[in-house]
Amino acid sequence: MRIYFEDYSYKPSLIEPYLGGMDILEHDSNMTSFKVRRIGYLFVSTEKYSGPVFILPKSFLVNEGSRLNVLGMEGIFPEDVVETDPDENPDAPANPLAKVGKETLLPELSLWLYRALRRFLDENIGTEICAEAELDAQFPEDGARDKDLLSITLALIDFLKDHRNLFTQISIINHSGRNKIDWHKTVSRDPLIQNGEPWYIKLAIREKSINIDDRLIVLYYSVLNYLRRKYKFPVSIGEVPYELLPVHTIQRYLETGIGSKELQRIRHHYFRDDLKHLWTLLDSFFTHNSTDRDEGKRKEYILVSNFNIVFERMMDALISDTHGVEELKNQSDGKLVDHIFRYKSLIGRHTEIYYIGDSKYYSDTNRPEGVALYKQFTYAKNAIQYHIDKIYLPGKSEGTLHYRDKYTEGYNITPNFFIRSRVTKEDLSFDNPAIEMTYWDKKKHLEYPKTNKHFEDRLFDRDTLILREFKINLLFVIAAYAGYEEEYWKSDFHRIIRELFIESIDKEYEFFILTPQNEDINKFHYLYFEWINGKVYTLESDNKTAPEHLLLAFEKNDTGKKDKEAFLSQKLREYNTGKELLYDLQPITLAELNKM
Repeated sequence: MRIYFEDYSYKPSLIEPYLGGMDILEHDSNMTSFKVRRIGYLFVSTEKYSGPVFILPKSFLVNEGSRLNVLGMEGIFPEDVVETDPDENPDAPANPLAKVGKETLLPELSLWLYRALRRFLDENIGTEICAEAELDAQFPEDGARDKDLLSITLALIDFLKDHRNLFTQISIINHSGRNKIDWHKTVSRDPLIQNGEPWYIKLAIREKSINIDDRLIVLYYSVLNYLRRKYKFPVSIGEVPYELLPVHTIQRYLETGIGSKELQRIRHHYFRDDLKHLWTLLDSFFTHNSTDRDEGKRKEYILVSNFNIVFERMMDALISDTHGVEELKNQSDGKLVDHIFRYKSLIGRHTEIYYIGDSKYYSDTNRPEGVALYKQFTYAKNAIQYHIDKIYLPGKSEGTLHYRDKYTEGYNITPNFFIRSRVTKEDLSFDNPAIEMTYWDKKKHLEYPKTNKHFEDRLFDRDTLILREFKINLLFVIAAYAGYEEEYWKSDFHRIIRELFIESIDKEYEFFILTPQNEDINKFHYLYFEWINGKVYTLESDNKTAPEHLLLAFEKNDTGKKDKEAFLSQKLREYNTGKELLYDLQPITLAELNKM
């Protein structure tokens, strides 16, 4: 197996003999090397090499110092990991990933990437999205689906995961009775007579020839071992109670067609459905991967040019709602929101709000700016207006979905975010999303994107739109999408994103629970309107009675400090009675509020 990286410049000798006939290579700017701008899998049949080739996304190359390093591991460059099978080129230096215990990482990533691209193709074939991604695919043309090398390989690996108990059971049954003494045959022989007693020196031992089931299983485990040793695919075989065929024997079975003939010999010995299925998988492996077949060059590939489109679909599957958001996702002004889901509001635990996201595949050095920022703020504005037009103004029941506060005319915080892929040598896990908030712009010392607002220090104003950016482990995204694991992870994603939003807003604002002592919320807000307009939002009530508490927010900057001092300095009195308007003010954070 050979592994290349998208958009990386390789010496001609490393890439041209293998991919030169595929019409996917381009000269780099200095015309001395080649690069490939596509991502995916292809099976190559050339005089130089016959086997699978993977082209991985350039995001897995991280700039360390002056050069791009594989997975951010200093001193490990793309040229060093092209070949995974030392038998292909015995003179090549050892794979440096093996020295750090990561020899199988890129092959495992390659399998997950293939699964992800197949899912993307299956779900979007014939659509504009597939065309936009510029995805091309071709598989065996014998009328049988999933007969390409990787589909069969994955099916064989998955079969092991699902049937380990089957193999243990068969092994126990087939080995029972072996190596026991056959007394009937033993006593039929002439004994040695000593002191008048017969002694049987030569014992007849029951020897069972290998069971047909055993033969099938030996072939199966031998193929798994072949895939593990030759391609470094992540196959955990465990202890096997059989003597396996060497890797070179399986290779010979493929090159000569012996493997297919051996399977045909034992074809009609199976009655169990699971063993029949295993036989079919092995037959496909040996038949469709045999170099003995006289059918010219194989054509297998699945390649995509615009991987950012695939990344958007992967993230959408993992975090977006699939029902009830169609109109919000396809907005009336023609804009298409990447991701949207309904989840707990940032204020309290009993109301909900729509979270709006946009995924970015490009590297950290490319900050969203200009049109990208404008569009993202527009998505949030459209979501607020949609709720006002469709639910609030017609007087429909809001249920738990809260935007506009009818008591203070404040607006709930609409969580709005970018999410981009991340690769770091500190976390090379396929099962940990590792979602974190990014530091927006270190040069400008901006921890978060600049908030879009018309007025300073009015968190609950309709035009105060907060935007954040998160990063997520790209290894995890590919594996989770490829494994159809979105329903398992989706609620965790929503919770983590909400918690990170709350943590960040607590850094920018200080909050207080304001409780009027001798007036209701409406009158208090009316009299203090000048000082708290856009700064308050009512805490939850049962919608039948007026709430008793306000959430008051001041920005943690000079403007917020002045506004807070101005509010606290007021000693307003009720117009008719002249009584001073008293209130309790309890400091609190959003994080603390959400524990109440």
